[in-house]
Amino acid sequence: MNKEKCLLVCGAGERGSAVARRLLGEGYAVVLHQETAPRILRRRMCFADAWFDGATTLGAVEARLVRSPKDFLCGMQTRQFIPILLRPFAEVVERWPWDAIIAAPDPGDRPSPRLVDLAELTIGVGSGFVAGADCDLVVWTEEPDPGAVLRAGDTPPQRRIEYDRRALEYWDVIAPVDGAFAAAQPIGAKVAAGDLIGRIGDTAIRAPVAGRISGLARPDLACLAGMPVGEIATAEAAPVVGVGERNKLIARGVSFAIEMEAHGFAPVAIGARFRG
Repeated sequence: MNKEKCLLVCGAGERGSAVARRLLGEGYAVVLHQETAPRILRRRMCFADAWFDGATTLGAVEARLVRSPKDFLCGMQTRQFIPILLRPFAEVVERWPWDAIIAAPDPGDRPSPRLVDLAELTIGVGSGFVAGADCDLVVWTEEPDPGAVLRAGDTPPQRRIEYDRRALEYWDVIAPVDGAFAAAQPIGAKVAAGDLIGRIGDTAIRAPVAGRISGLARPDLACLAGMPVGEIATAEAAPVVGVGERNKLIARGVSFAIEMEAHGFAPVAIGARFRG
């Protein structure tokens, strides 16, 4: 695919941000779409804060909320920042001739719309998509091969039945009451078990374990009792800033899928790679 072509990435969470950042770095004109307010805790690992603050950076790449055609075209033409659009998805698709649309929702996001036939190439990122039905290609996100590209008819890689090591590296901080969360410490701060990390009204919210704060809810989003309002990274090597290793592999897979279609070659059948 010609690098002058325009790519729409749906989702300003960790996956979508990693994909958009990678594609911009490769010279494509990239736009992010995030229609509803993102409930992202790991805000220093994605572009979600731009939805509220107007702009944010991830690994020296800026994403900027745009509300005018002039700003939209500026981002597209100069590649100096990634424009973020808030308009309804159908309107965004109709108003611009996208060459590729990539839906990259994070786990727990609402289902993405059907993409097939909306652009020259459509890619779904994650196990919620079926290649040939929802989109042209799927990029796998789980073990044993995050970033693998699936065409219509390909069998997804068989997931190993084992515990998820990543689940042990992060610990959710749960809201005991309804209300707006006000942080007392920044993302990245080291905390001991029992340290104050914020408040909901008069209720103190304390760290359940020692580690580094990897995620915090925004103060402008109401929280309900039982919802996570923070996250603690308990492993020293667990990232709290920047693009995580898994999402780098996923973004590389999306980039490869686009190049693969541009040059008209097919990958080795996915199933053949995991036999035996």
